[in-house]
Amino acid sequence: MDPGSHKDIKSTKKRKEGLSIIDLGYNSIKVSNYGIYKNGHYKKQNQLQEYVQIGHNLFKNKNVITNQNIERTVKFLNKIKSELKQMKTNTVVPIATSAVRDADNRKDVVQAIKKNSGFEFNVLSGFEEGFFSYLGAQSVMHIPNGVFFDLGGGSIEVIYVQDYKIKKIICLELGTLRLFEKFVKLNEKLEEETGYRQLEDYVYKTLTSTDHFGFDTSADAKLVGIGGTVRTVSKFISGIFQDPLSFSYNRVTMTKKMVDISNDVFKRLSQNELSQIKLIDPQRSKIITTGSCVVKILMEKLGFDDLLVCPSGLREGILENYLYLSMDKKYRLKKKFIGLNYEDLSSIGYSGNSDDFSKYGSGYPEPLYLGEQIKNFSKKFIGSKNKRNKTKQKQIKNLNVKLNDL
Repeated sequence: MDPGSHKDIKSTKKRKEGLSIIDLGYNSIKVSNYGIYKNGHYKKQNQLQEYVQIGHNLFKNKNVITNQNIERTVKFLNKIKSELKQMKTNTVVPIATSAVRDADNRKDVVQAIKKNSGFEFNVLSGFEEGFFSYLGAQSVMHIPNGVFFDLGGGSIEVIYVQDYKIKKIICLELGTLRLFEKFVKLNEKLEEETGYRQLEDYVYKTLTSTDHFGFDTSADAKLVGIGGTVRTVSKFISGIFQDPLSFSYNRVTMTKKMVDISNDVFKRLSQNELSQIKLIDPQRSKIITTGSCVVKILMEKLGFDDLLVCPSGLREGILENYLYLSMDKKYRLKKKFIGLNYEDLSSIGYSGNSDDFSKYGSGYPEPLYLGEQIKNFSKKFIGSKNKRNKTKQKQIKNLNVKLNDL
């Protein structure tokens, strides 16, 4: 069963539409293609991925995305157009996260991609990325209390939840590729003093104490990890230790000791040695050490001995949100964890070091450049209960790109 579909799709149920979500991250670009059915269930048909690394050397290039990085991205986007049409995709939702969000030339990047490919990307703020990642994860995990974190190539979003309601979102520049470019020299072992120790010290300082996070976790609180790096560590542990991971209700649990052991192995290997591990995707091998370091230290800081590995995330959250805003009242009642968080977005606390704002008002940040169609994120989702749903349905469609327009 595919994450988010919740029930097996019978062949007799007619496909309502095909929807594709293009996720332009710091390290890779992913295109997830979904078949949506009339009852609101959906199934992932396939996923395309390319490591275009639009955020490559962002730090070294003084926060500017280079033309070379943009050209790699455009080349991939132009390549997938025919594939999307062959799959009878009706709608495409293009989103960009950390790299484009953090770049000083982000407006120029969005415009250049649109001019040369036809796709206009909606650049998500750290708040939005955390919010949608949580929706996607919760659609599968059903965890009422705990901490969710989405570890990507450029940033990590940490989401604190009580009774399915988001209390706080924290966005930090601790992405795996960003840390790799900052601390790792090609084909050197990170255990050396100039490498791993500096990385670990930096992550410790950036991931402040539990008190600083302000999380009052209950006894039943769970830690949930989202993203490809977490799943890669899980795959490595499962292979090395001959499948010792705990499985329950389609969930995979890693213990702190397993994460520690894996990190200790990774940090002792050079990039060349890591790339030869069959359990790790060659493109992920260079960032697996920095990623496992962040996971290890986050577990220590928050005091969790176990980590649940989530199979879904940001793209599923975008899709869940799309369906919630476009389906009828009966459907929305089944998605209470979404509606609960729409009741008062302004009550969600936010902090981050990767966004262009420092004052959050009542806790809700003003968004960064999101494209002309969705500038007023807060106005889009906050309104009277009587008018809110129609307003949401109308405005959420502005996220989409029709293939015929490309």
